[in-house]
Amino acid sequence: MPTILKPVFLAAIVPLAMAGCTSTNPKPAFDDVQKTVAARTGQSVEWQRGHSSNEVAKAIGPLLKATLTAQSATAIALLNNRSLQAEFEEIGISQADLARASRLQNIELTGSWRFPNEPPSALDAEYSATANILDLLTLPARKKIAARNLEQAKLQVANKVLRLAADTQMAFYTLQAQTELAARLTVIGEANAAGADLAQRQVDAGDINELELHERQAPSLQSQLDLMKAKAAAQAQRERLNRLLGLAGEQINWQIADELPLLPATEPPLKNLEALAVAQRLDLAAKRSRLESLAAALRLQKNTRYFPGVKAGVDTEAMQNGQRVTGPTLDLELPLFDQGQPATARLTAVIEQAKDEYAAQEVNVRSEVREALAALAAAREAVAFSRTNLLPLQRRILGETLLHYNGMQKNTYDLLLAKDREQQAEQSVVEATRDYWLARVSLEFAVGGRLAMPAGATMPAMDPKEMQMPHNHQH
Repeated sequence: MPTILKPVFLAAIVPLAMAGCTSTNPKPAFDDVQKTVAARTGQSVEWQRGHSSNEVAKAIGPLLKATLTAQSATAIALLNNRSLQAEFEEIGISQADLARASRLQNIELTGSWRFPNEPPSALDAEYSATANILDLLTLPARKKIAARNLEQAKLQVANKVLRLAADTQMAFYTLQAQTELAARLTVIGEANAAGADLAQRQVDAGDINELELHERQAPSLQSQLDLMKAKAAAQAQRERLNRLLGLAGEQINWQIADELPLLPATEPPLKNLEALAVAQRLDLAAKRSRLESLAAALRLQKNTRYFPGVKAGVDTEAMQNGQRVTGPTLDLELPLFDQGQPATARLTAVIEQAKDEYAAQEVNVRSEVREALAALAAAREAVAFSRTNLLPLQRRILGETLLHYNGMQKNTYDLLLAKDREQQAEQSVVEATRDYWLARVSLEFAVGGRLAMPAGATMPAMDPKEMQMPHNHQH
């Protein structure tokens, strides 16, 4: 660049280019996500940028060696799920976009050199430097839009963390229930197998006919099939949980408790949850942020539609006679054919679309809260009913049947049938308990945060010994 241009551009352009530049470091933005997740779930989340897989494996190792709980499984997923780590890069992308929006476009330098075909033979050199003035004028608005886009990205990523936490807990409770149901089906299968074996011995002794034998064998075969299905479902659910936890190799040899956790004695306050969900759901907040960003973009488009391009600069030319000509330049893009109507119309349509999407999502959020609340209440009622009515009645029937059996008033089939029905009542409790925890996780996600676990007594646990077959007395 000729010497005469240097003071002009150093004085005018460099301060503007350096003013207000935003860092490309996404850590402060991710720190906001961490705080949001911790407040909503009580869990910590880490961006594994620069960390080796061995470091992550070492961090989750102690959790995998202990008996997994819903909370420890969630902690592993938030540290080790690679799809979630990929989502975190959205913050880096948005942070880079913000940094770009806070910077001016680079100065354009142009030079031309012309050689005469006859004397005088002095070189005709011309230099120019131009800067986008419109870029400078719109910088604050563009930076504001990019900042809102970054806020939207943070909200979306935090919501995906909550979604992963909810999916992990639901998969965990489903697996736990499936494991417990398989144990119940094993007991039922043992009872039915004992009945089929007894029937075979009676046929061999000529005490019953083939039809009665087949009637005794059918429940045994059905229970075997039910158990096979339950074990297959449990294995499939275990693999789903492995995927959510991001586990492979020897890491998949974790253990969980055989039974679902007990229900809390009481529920936290469940009033005004719809309004709370609308106020704090992160996906709704992200949609609100997007609407604000789009509205700002529309304002910027309308304000610049008649000035789509404005560049100013300095041009200097060394004449053949040794004289130098220097002066300002101005490049204007004339909006003769396009006054920005298509871009304005498109942004307007996108804003209307975003409004409808937000309204639809708000309706869905309110519905999700009501659905989860209803499911939570129904499951709690089913657990209470099964524990206080159905299960005690079946246990009483089993006990009385055993007394009649010992008094030779009931046969072995009656006793096995009573045990079978008692186990079915146990299954009803397990299924209702599973439904309760799934509904609770769904409600927490629908509301956008944890429901406070109240202190106090819990419902009584089932005695594992009651799963065992009663001792039969031979006559």
